Amino acid sequence: MEYFAGTVVGLRAKEGIALASDTRGVSYYMVLSKRARKLFKLDEKIGAAFSGAPGDIQSLVNFLRVEANIYRLQHGRTISIRGLAQVASNILQGRRLFPYVLEGVISGVERDGPHLILIDPAGGRIEEEDFASGGTGAMVAYGVLERNYRKGMSLQECEKLAAEAIKTAIERDAATGDKIVVSIIDEGGYRELSDEEVERLLK
Repeated sequence: MEYFAGTVVGLRAKEGIALASDTRGVSYYMVLSKRARKLFKLDEKIGAAFSGAPGDIQSLVNFLRVEANIYRLQHGRTISIRGLAQVASNILQGRRLFPYVLEGVISGVERDGPHLILIDPAGGRIEEEDFASGGTGAMVAYGVLERNYRKGMSLQECEKLAAEAIKTAIERDAATGDKIVVSIIDEGGYRELSDEEVERLLK
């Protein structure tokens, strides 16, 4: 139960990306935290949603933030989403004997539109057209996403569906629980919604 504790989802709209997660951290049958962070800003218009061991997630996120900053300093521009996903892939592949225990998505917005890249624990990368999920409740979340996602959805509609997918995972998966967190990435950058905004999405 501890390996991919909790659930994360990412949805791609024409104008941006919606990410959502729960905040439960568990170890076997014990809830260790009700405030575990799973959504992260990596760069101005790049974010990530990871489920897994908190220490591994924090370590990888710190690596990726440093890499994004170094790239900006060296090249005078933002690293691409695919480029940062490749860095994550290289790190995970390089640690296959002592692997990071995590999975999730790296996503963001570039000139050619939004990108949503699923990352697995072995460093595999799959660029998804519509949506992706990871964690212990991913199967439940995928059921909600498959049933309700449609091409051409607005970013606001994707925010609502992302929150609903996590809400359903909370109801069905013991390792997913507590608070629902939603972030968006669009031309304005990365932003986490307030608790009040998330509550409105679920009404």
